[in-house]
Amino acid sequence: MAVLSAPPAGRWPGALYRHRIGLAALGVAGVAFVLYALTLAPGLTWRNSASDGGDLLTAAFTWGIPHPTGYPTYLLALRGFSAFMPFGSEALHGNLFSALTASAAIGLLFVATVRILRALRVAERLDDRYILIAAGVSSLSVAASRELWSQATVTEVYALNALFVSLTLLAALGLRDRQRAGETSWRYGLGIGLLSGIAMGNHLTIAALIVPLLAWGLLGGGARALRARHALPIAMGGVLGLSVYAYAPIASSQAPALNWGHPDTVQGFWWMVSGTVYQGYAFGVGGKELIDRLITSADLLFAQFAFLGVLLGLAGLTAVWAGRRSLVVVQLVAIALLVVYAVTYRTVDSFIYLIPAFMLFSIWIAAGALRLLAGIGELRRALPFLRFARRGVIAGVIVVAIFVAVPGFSLATNYGRLDLSDDREASNYVEAAFDAMGPEPIVFTRTEETVFSLWYQSYVAQTERAVMPVSVPHIAFDWYWDDLAQQFPERMPDSRPPGAQDRVSAIIDHNLGIRPIYEADADIATFPEFRLVEDGVLARIEP
Repeated sequence: MAVLSAPPAGRWPGALYRHRIGLAALGVAGVAFVLYALTLAPGLTWRNSASDGGDLLTAAFTWGIPHPTGYPTYLLALRGFSAFMPFGSEALHGNLFSALTASAAIGLLFVATVRILRALRVAERLDDRYILIAAGVSSLSVAASRELWSQATVTEVYALNALFVSLTLLAALGLRDRQRAGETSWRYGLGIGLLSGIAMGNHLTIAALIVPLLAWGLLGGGARALRARHALPIAMGGVLGLSVYAYAPIASSQAPALNWGHPDTVQGFWWMVSGTVYQGYAFGVGGKELIDRLITSADLLFAQFAFLGVLLGLAGLTAVWAGRRSLVVVQLVAIALLVVYAVTYRTVDSFIYLIPAFMLFSIWIAAGALRLLAGIGELRRALPFLRFARRGVIAGVIVVAIFVAVPGFSLATNYGRLDLSDDREASNYVEAAFDAMGPEPIVFTRTEETVFSLWYQSYVAQTERAVMPVSVPHIAFDWYWDDLAQQFPERMPDSRPPGAQDRVSAIIDHNLGIRPIYEADADIATFPEFRLVEDGVLARIEP
């Protein structure tokens, strides 16, 4: 410890040396935040698979319930963040929240990477600066990676999930060190469990990381040294953290505007938490399609880190294996679980679930870069012309080359596509739709983009217009019909027909000639008994 507490003479000022990891982490997170702020969507957006943003925003700002699995941690965190924002719309707040949490995830990933690198044999003969540089380059590679970047500028749960990934990794490292030293306390275990439960309140797929990483941490002192008192506080903290799901029945009991499944009943709560409506997507891919998706997931690795990044990661894997073999096993288990779920989940955006896997891979990139820097001596002996160059100069050239080839390559190839700073497609659509509608209008919607964005505009952004948005895909659910009847009693029929199309027709028949009725998705609408008249971005329904 004396080596770490005293700075090498002439290199680090004392205060900077003592806080170098924290300052470097802030610097890395700051760079990431600047990137995300420059490319942030200014409001509601459909880009980057973010059409769910309107649903999440509506739920968060009406104390409501979004689509399963409810995401209570995200809703509460976003609502709390927005309370301190003195400017901008709720949609902008959601995008900024993603930028902030993704940046924090990068800064904490840097800290975790430094801790892992310091335990490797390859780091023993290197100055601490090389470790910080290697961790910095790898963390910035994640920050500029296509998938995380795409989620850091829109309203979605995956940036916050990335933050929980970094926190879980740090918690597991700390737990293993404490178990190895026999210093685990109830308070520490309870805190880790609490963190884990709250993280699963944001997105349940993080369990693929939490379970193997915490098991690895608990086995830090060996299986024989493991006691019930070590695992019990973690389990208790986990249950306490999962109590965040109590938000769902409490919020649902207040009859909010958005109330998927009515989880204030046992049946409704299980429908929401278990994702019953989406269970058909899970493990729904097989045969040739499964092989194609596996190939796609491998291609995505190169898309995130370029060829050199993947090469460094594979080289770093061997370095981490030599120093912390059990950690590599745990990482591989977590990555395998994430890959299996992502490639077999039948949606076009399921590969976003691989972001935690890419974060774990970045640790190997750092180890690979460190291994390359440690081999400068051998490189100088193999290439005689390098003998006249100073070691620091060679190291600088290597670092610059890695930075240009990995995060730099991602910036150059993805900036144009991921820059959402001028994206107003969704905002322009809902504003134009509201401008076109008459008083007390009813608008039928059918796609995720139009349903969720019109929900947001109706229930959050322009509540004074009293727009009644009707989601046709939801109308078959009795709970949705009941919600509409409660919110707009004068616009809903007294009886509830059995079929979805009959319910749509009943609403039209009840209001036609009294209130203006519109269709948001005329190209896929089916109204054989009515005609559609183009009216701006909408179509007006007429007899």
